[in-house]
Amino acid sequence: MKLEIHAAADLTLPQSVPGLLQVEVRDIPGAQAVEASELVIDPFAESEPFTDFYGNPCRRLQMPQGDVRVEYRATVTLPEERFPMLQPVEADALHLPTDALMYTLPSRYCQSDRLARMAQDEFGDAPPGWARVQTICEWINRHIIYQYGTSDAGTSAYDTAAQRIGVCRDFAHLGISFCRALGIPARYAAGYCLGLDPPDFHAWFQAYLDGRWVAFDATERQPRPALIVMALGRDAADCAWSTFYGAGETRSLSVEVEESTP
Repeated sequence: MKLEIHAAADLTLPQSVPGLLQVEVRDIPGAQAVEASELVIDPFAESEPFTDFYGNPCRRLQMPQGDVRVEYRATVTLPEERFPMLQPVEADALHLPTDALMYTLPSRYCQSDRLARMAQDEFGDAPPGWARVQTICEWINRHIIYQYGTSDAGTSAYDTAAQRIGVCRDFAHLGISFCRALGIPARYAAGYCLGLDPPDFHAWFQAYLDGRWVAFDATERQPRPALIVMALGRDAADCAWSTFYGAGETRSLSVEVEESTP
């Protein structure tokens, strides 16, 4: 599957400030291949590309003062087989890759320690592996109301479990927390989604199962037609599409994902 991505943001900055941008699609061998990628900043500002601690493509730059437009376009190819067969197994901490171990621990928005009893009560008896994580997603989909404007940058998984309402970011944090509470490594994924209504950046999570990272999205009962990763991390704190070291406002944001026609 070949996809065309277009994202644009109009910003206003009272003064020139340092900033980070994290909107570019991540090239992941065997999972997604970036055929073309272009980031344009108007008015022009020189940016320094770098790869962060989690392997995400980022840009560092001095953001211009005033009205600024950030525009990104990419062509991405996904493999035809995106739902591999998995064995019903869960590796313990002694047999996990060392780089997966940090995704078993609590983080800023995913307090798996505070949700451990709830996770054990609800999902402790579920079949191991993919079936257990899918049971978690189905529970979240049934019990958490999806509604814009009901959470903010401070909302955590514990808050969502208590309030039973949120958006994709909150659904992902809760899924991650339940998985980690059960010893399953889980990480936050931010990026682009085909067929998302209304179009926007999207968040989901990945669980480490049967020797690979597998995508799960609790906001839908059926698998999404395509999820394209731009950032991976412990939670949303590691995956913000923009960071300003000073005042700044996003006046508008648009995201388009379309399947390429032959």
